[in-house]
Amino acid sequence: MATRNRLFPVSKKSVPFSAARTKPAATPTVQPIAKPKVTSYNAKDVVLNPDFELCRPITGADDIELTITAHQMEEGQWAAEFIYTLRQGPIPSLGRPLNRNAARFPTRSEAVDDAMMRGLRTAKERPHPASGTKAWAASVESLRVWMDDAMVQVRAKDEGLKFKHLTGMDFFSGVGGASIGMVSHGMKIKLACEIEATERAVYQAAVRPEFMHDDICTLLATCKAKGIKLECDVAFMGLLCQAFASSGKRLGFDDPDLRAAYLSAMEVLEALDAKVIFVECAPDFLKVDGGKHADEFIKRVMMCNYQVQHQVLNASRFGVPQERLRSVLVFTRMDVVADPIMGYLFPEGKEPTAAVEDILEPNVAATTPDADIEWSVVEQTGRAARRVKLGHINGKKYQGNRVYSTQGLGITLTASGGGKCRFSGAYRVKDGARALTPREACRMQGFPEYVQHHPVHAHAMRHAGNAVSVPMARELIRQLGPIFAKRG
Repeated sequence: MATRNRLFPVSKKSVPFSAARTKPAATPTVQPIAKPKVTSYNAKDVVLNPDFELCRPITGADDIELTITAHQMEEGQWAAEFIYTLRQGPIPSLGRPLNRNAARFPTRSEAVDDAMMRGLRTAKERPHPASGTKAWAASVESLRVWMDDAMVQVRAKDEGLKFKHLTGMDFFSGVGGASIGMVSHGMKIKLACEIEATERAVYQAAVRPEFMHDDICTLLATCKAKGIKLECDVAFMGLLCQAFASSGKRLGFDDPDLRAAYLSAMEVLEALDAKVIFVECAPDFLKVDGGKHADEFIKRVMMCNYQVQHQVLNASRFGVPQERLRSVLVFTRMDVVADPIMGYLFPEGKEPTAAVEDILEPNVAATTPDADIEWSVVEQTGRAARRVKLGHINGKKYQGNRVYSTQGLGITLTASGGGKCRFSGAYRVKDGARALTPREACRMQGFPEYVQHHPVHAHAMRHAGNAVSVPMARELIRQLGPIFAKRG
C-alpha cells in the first residue's frame, strides 16, 4: 500500500482532522491570580477570592463568552465552575458560582477540564432561542475549538501536574483514550501508531503528538530511517482486542493481519526503551490456546528487564456508566521499581455511581417502537450499579438487539457486533428504544466533551468501541507517582 511506512510529523498548531473548525478560536487567556493565604467565603459558602481565572472573550455579537474560575480549596483539592455569557437573546448568562461544596479534583487542570466540559454540554443542550440554527451551531463549535486549545495552555501552566517532565508513546492508539489520560497529567506524546486512517485523524486532532505513524509492521524501519529513537518514560499499547473479544470474530492468530501486527508489536516492545509499559487487552487474550501466547508475550517483555503485574479492571469503577472489563499488564523496568515487593499499585476504583441516563443527549427519538420489543422485565425504577436488561428487539438475542434500562450501567461498547443497535446495544427511551449516538458513546468512554468525534456515524461508533476508557487510563497513569517521585 502506498500509505504504509509513513511518519506524519504534527505541528504544535496544526490540526490534521479538519472537520468543522468553522471560526478562528480566540486566543486563550490563562490568568492565575495571586493566591491569598486564607480562602474567603460569603454567608452562602461562595468563594470570594478564587485564585485562577480562564477567560474566553467574545469575538462577535452572536458568540459565547466563557469564564472559568478555579480555586484550591485544600492541599490537593481543586474545584472549578463556569459562567458563559451571551450578548444577544433573553438569557444573558448561565452558570454557577464557585461554592465550598463543589466537586473536588486532585489538580487544577482536572477541575478546569470538568468545568469546561459541563459548560460546553450546557451550551449544547440548554434550550435557547437560537438552538438549531446554523449561527448557534457555529458559536458552540467555536467554543469547542477554543476549549480544545485552551486546555493545552492550562496544562502547560499548571505546576501541580507531577508528570510534566515525562514523555509517552502510544501503540495501536485508536483515537487516543490512553494518550488523553497521559496528556491530562501533563505528559508529552512523542510518538503514536495507528493503522486505521480515520482513527489516526481523530487522534492527531485530539492529542497532537510529535509524530504519528500508520503501521506497526514498518515502525522500526521508519524510525531508524528518520533517526527517531524509541525512547520514552511511559508507553501504552492497546493490544489485539477485536480478534479475541467475545463480541468480535474471534479469529485470533488465524487472522494473518493480526498475527503480523502481533509479531511486529513484540519486536517494537523489545526495541523500546521505556521505564513503564502498559498493555491493555481483552481478558480473553490471556486464555487463548491455554494461555501460551500470553505467556510468551509476557516472558519476552520480562527478558528486557521488566517486572510484570496484571489485573482485570472495570471501567465502571472509574466514573463511566459502562460495564467494561479489560486486562491491564504493567511492565516496570527493574531499575525504576519503587518497591521490589509491591511494585506498581493498581488503582482501586470506586463503586459505580454513574448511569446511562447521565450521558444521554436530549430529544433523541426512539428508533424501535414499543410494539417491536419483547419485554422480559418490568421497567426499572431507581438507579442501579449494574446492567438491567429489559427485553429484546423482535425477540432476537444479538447484543445489538438487547434492550437495557438507562438507569443502570451500559453494556460494553464494541467496534463490531451485529443487531439493530450494533456497537452500543439498545436503551429504553420514551415510546421505545434506541442505540447511543456518537457523542453519547464518547461520553460513555469518558472522552472530554470538547474532543471532536468523526463526523461519519459508523466511524465514530467503531472508534468509541475500540477505545481505552479515558478516566481509567488517567488513574493508571496517576498511580505512577511513587515510581517517578524521585525523578523530578
